[in-house]
Amino acid sequence: MFFLFCISVYFLGISNASAFSSNYTKYISYSDFGRGEPLVLLHAFPTDKNLWLPQHQGLKQYFRVISLDLWGFGYSEGTTGSAVTMEEYADEVAQLLDQLSIKKAIIGGTSMGGYIALAFLAKYPDRVNGLILSNSQAITDSPEMKKSANSLASDVLTDGTQKFANDFINKALSAEAPQQIRLFLQNILLDQTPFGLASALRGMSIRQDFSNVLATTSIPMLIITSDKDTVIPPQQSANMHALAKNSKLVVISDAGHLSNLEQPEQWNKAVIELFGQKAQA
Repeated sequence: MFFLFCISVYFLGISNASAFSSNYTKYISYSDFGRGEPLVLLHAFPTDKNLWLPQHQGLKQYFRVISLDLWGFGYSEGTTGSAVTMEEYADEVAQLLDQLSIKKAIIGGTSMGGYIALAFLAKYPDRVNGLILSNSQAITDSPEMKKSANSLASDVLTDGTQKFANDFINKALSAEAPQQIRLFLQNILLDQTPFGLASALRGMSIRQDFSNVLATTSIPMLIITSDKDTVIPPQQSANMHALAKNSKLVVISDAGHLSNLEQPEQWNKAVIELFGQKAQA
């Protein structure tokens, strides 16, 4: 029932979305829900801020929940297909925080969003109150995976996003995911442009290894994985947990790669249990 409510919010267009631009920044589209400690959520490739609708609704009584469309996705400024690095996406997050007059926040990301959260921590450590890394990893891709990502970027620019979207849904969701979740994700994916996907694919392929960032920070960290994630295996989350000084590892049951979408109640509960009490204090 909770997810059906979130879908109705999506299709009825009921949101708290805003956008801004200035002489110094590109156009950024974002959503801002609730009150309390700021929690900034960074979406997975190749989605947009709507991926976080179950968190907008489920966490807004505990946090000020902010999500944004990364450049090239959703309604934020487009890209050309050239690489956008994780550090450049991190700069986008910093610009949004500046615009909202937020000095520090909990930064959370899933999959690619986790890479960006780590890049943000590395570049702006004094602006991070806590970190959430969901279905993500700290290491770089293998040479084979980097080559595959660049090849896929070229294919998307040539052939469009339809086939890629269908393939991604089958990989990212568990076999048991309900049809309404599949349709919800499909609608998000088909809203994206080939240029945005290509930029992110090329940017991810050149990302750095953030293992040292994990090993040297003492900020509270929630590391989330799921038992049916075949995109980034749970062992990668276990490895991050072993490296981090102050982390909690949570395994979401009955979910694939997008655990926040398939099992939002479990995902939200994990966030509330680690960060929610502080937020309400």
